[in-house]
Amino acid sequence: MTFLLEKLGDKRLETIADSISTGGSKEFKEIQVQFPEYDPRFLWLIAYTHEDSLDLQAYIKANYLKYYQILDSKFIKKLAREFESHLWEMFLCDILSSSGILVNKSEAGPDFLLQKGSLQIQIEAVAPEEAEDISLRSERPDYDLFDFFESTGLIHDRERPVLLRAIKGFDQKQSGYGTDLPLIIAINTSKTVGTISDDNYVLRLFLFGLGNVTITRLDTESYRTGFEQLSHISKPGQPPFEIGYFRNPAYSHVSGVIYTSQSARGLTPNGWGWSNRGITYVPNPLATHPIGFEFPFFHKLVCGNDVYQEIPATAKFVSTLNL
Repeated sequence: MTFLLEKLGDKRLETIADSISTGGSKEFKEIQVQFPEYDPRFLWLIAYTHEDSLDLQAYIKANYLKYYQILDSKFIKKLAREFESHLWEMFLCDILSSSGILVNKSEAGPDFLLQKGSLQIQIEAVAPEEAEDISLRSERPDYDLFDFFESTGLIHDRERPVLLRAIKGFDQKQSGYGTDLPLIIAINTSKTVGTISDDNYVLRLFLFGLGNVTITRLDTESYRTGFEQLSHISKPGQPPFEIGYFRNPAYSHVSGVIYTSQSARGLTPNGWGWSNRGITYVPNPLATHPIGFEFPFFHKLVCGNDVYQEIPATAKFVSTLNL
C-alpha cells in the first residue's frame, strides 16, 4: 500500500491503485464518478501506472516527512481534495528552504514564515480555481482533435482569464496578516491556463499596468521600444477593473509576488521540467518592508519609474530532499 493510501485510510482507494494506463480515459471517468469527494488530479496520481506517478508519490512522501510540522494539520487529506494548491505549498516548502529557514507558525497565520538572518517574511500561497462563469475561462482546445495550433486571438483576450484569476488570488490573500513583517503572495495560476500563458505579460500588466510592447520611430534609422501604460482594462460588456497594483500605495504592505502558471507537478524534481521561465519573483518598488536578498532559483521581473528588467534565475534549483 502506498504512503498516501496509508495516510488517508480509505480502503476503497486500494481498488483503483495502479489500475489504468495511458489512454484509459473511459476507465478514469468511471473512477471520478465513484470518488467525487477527491480531486481528479489526485485520483489520477493514485490510479495511473506510470513512473512519473511513482516519482511524484515518492516526492510527496519525502516532502511531507520533512516538512509536516510546517504544513497545515491533516495536510494529506487536504491534498487529496485540493491537489494542485496543496502540492504548490509542498513545493514552496522545498524551494523556500533553499533560501532560508522555515519556522513554525500558527494555523491562523500565513502559510509560511521564512527566516533569513534577522528578517522574517510572511508568505501566503494561492492557486486560484477557474472562474465560475464559463465565458471567463481560458480557451481549452480539444487535444483529441489536434486543433490546438489553430487557436488565434489578441494577447489581451487570450490572457485576460489568467490575469483575472491572478488578481482574484492576490485580492484573496493580500490582507489579514501582520503589518510589521514583509508579506509575499505566491500565486500559481496553472488551474486556469488553457494554452501556454505568457507569465511576463500577465505580471507586468497586473502589477505595473504595462501592456503590449510599443515601438516609436525616432528618425529614419533609430527606434525606441516601450510598453502601453494602462490603469484599467475591461471584460467584455462589464465595467473596467484596476491593474497596476504595485503602482498603488494601498498595496505597499505586500513586499512582492512569487508567480507561476506551471503546474507544481512539473516544478518538482523528476517533474516535466521548468518550461517557460519556471517561477518569477516580482518585488514591489513601493513596499513598506522591502526584501533585501535574492531568491536565486527564481526568474525576476523588476520595474520602476525608469526601468523594466527581466532577469534570469542565477542558479538551477536543487531540492532539499534526498530522493
